This record gives sequence, C-alpha cells and structure tokens, in this order.
Amino acid sequence: MSPRSPECTTAAPVWEGSNTWQPKGDLHAAYATFNHEWTGGTATKITSLQLDWTIAGTVNDGAGEIDNDPQWLGNSIPDFDIRCDVVASATSPGCVFSAYKPTWVMNFAKTPAAVAHAWLIQSKLPNHPGSKAAGRPIKYLPASVRDSDLNRKIICPDGWAKTYGNPDTTPIDTSDTASCDEFAYAASYNSGGMPASLGGMNEVDTGNDCVQTYASRIATGDWRLYDDIRTAAPTWKEVCGRSSMSNYQNTQSMQPFSGTFSSASKYRLLDKDEYGVAFPEFAHCDASKVTVSCTVPKP
Repeated sequence: MSPRSPECTTAAPVWEGSNTWQPKGDLHAAYATFNHEWTGGTATKITSLQLDWTIAGTVNDGAGEIDNDPQWLGNSIPDFDIRCDVVASATSPGCVFSAYKPTWVMNFAKTPAAVAHAWLIQSKLPNHPGSKAAGRPIKYLPASVRDSDLNRKIICPDGWAKTYGNPDTTPIDTSDTASCDEFAYAASYNSGGMPASLGGMNEVDTGNDCVQTYASRIATGDWRLYDDIRTAAPTWKEVCGRSSMSNYQNTQSMQPFSGTFSSASKYRLLDKDEYGVAFPEFAHCDASKVTVSCTVPKP
C-alpha cells in the first residue's frame, strides 16, 4: 500500500494475526497497518495524495507456489484521498481526508440567542446556509483571502447595534453591550456582505436586506429571539439574517471555531472548504409555518 507521491514514505506493514493461511478451511482474520508520512512541507505547499494498494499472495497448488494469486488492486478515490498542507498553520504541517465535510455544532448552553438566530436563518430562508440536509454547506473564507471584517461592515456597520439595534436588546450584565450578529458568518462566501465578484453566494447591498431580529433575556438563562417589528416583516425570501443581541452571546458563539474547529489541530479548513452547521437542540422545531415559534428547554 503506497501513496502516489514522492513526498511520502510508507513503512513496512505491521501485522496483527498470521498472514499465512493453512489449507482446508482456515478462515482466521489478519490485519495489516501501514504508516504513511508526508515529508513535503513548505511555506505554501498543498499536496493531494491518492493511496494505492495491492493485496497479493501465493497459493500452494501441490506442485509448487503460484505467485500473486489471488490479487486485488484498488485506490482511495475519492473518499479517502488525502490532502496535506502547511497553509492552515505554517508551524504545524498536517493532513486530512479532503472529501470529508465536518459539521460545526454551535454551543446552545453557552450562547442560546446566537444559536437560535442561526437556526432560524438556516431553517427558514431558501438558501439554507450551512444545512447538510439541503445540500447547502458553508464555504470557509480564510483571513488570508479576504478580511471578513469587510463583509461584516456591509451587514453590521460599526455602531449599528447601539444606534439602530432594537432598544429591547438585552446584555448579560453591566459589562456587556448590544452588538450585531449576522448569519451566514462573515468569514464565509455565504455571507451577504461577500461580493459576487469575489465568489460571494448571497450578495446584498446592505444589512437592511436581511431578516431583522433581536434577542432579549426574560430571566436568568431564559432568552427570546423576536422579529424586530420596527421594520417590515420578513418575506422569508431573504438570503441573510441580522440580529441585535448581547455582544457576549455574539462573539462567544464563534470563539471556539478558529481555535479548535478550523485550525490546524482539527479540520485544517482552507479556502472554500465546505462544512455544515448544526443545532441539535432545535431538531424538534418546525420552521415551515409563516410565523415561527419554538421553545427549547434550558440545558
């Protein structure tokens, strides 16, 4: 078994169980483990690898051995092809199965308002950003390609929440303040602020074109996401969402994403890599009605 790349080395197999079968009904199982090492890292290197394998042996027919019978040939295309890079982290080269599309599960226990907003927009709008069921993944936009703050300033201009956000927006405490949350995320090609000329999938002129909501805390740990009735009711044909909510809820909802999800230590997301976004606590909710109402129990 070997990769099709001169930048990889393959160690000899380590067998678990005998790789010799005796005649007349020996059906024991044996397993071979191959260790592959990528040695081609450079500052800008991305290498795609395909694994090839040959399973061969010899059979004693009584008069002598017949080589390579049985023999099976195969390769990893496409599900197990491997991509190696030092782009995600110049100090931590690594490899992933490039066909795999991970799923980001937002933390409802920590940031229920932000999760409710993302669920509503994903479930209700026709472009369903991040929905694996609808076949509409999020496309990752790394900072090295475009500063996602440029996307954000189209949907959430500086000071928008303070000046234009709903006055019933609730912070978590006196150290918190109102901020503007957008979905799909600014660091994605799905963002309404990403220009179509740069590959944006849902370009809008302004955040006013998005579904408008706000989040209020009714009691400790009890949050509500409301339609902002100061603006026109949503048509549910919009392609983005904008919500006025606690800055803590907004920023902390995505804080682990760059650290543990898209970083070199996890999925090594590169430009335009696709991933899903999930909210399991909302699985029982029905977004098919014109007016959406759903209660999720406190964690």
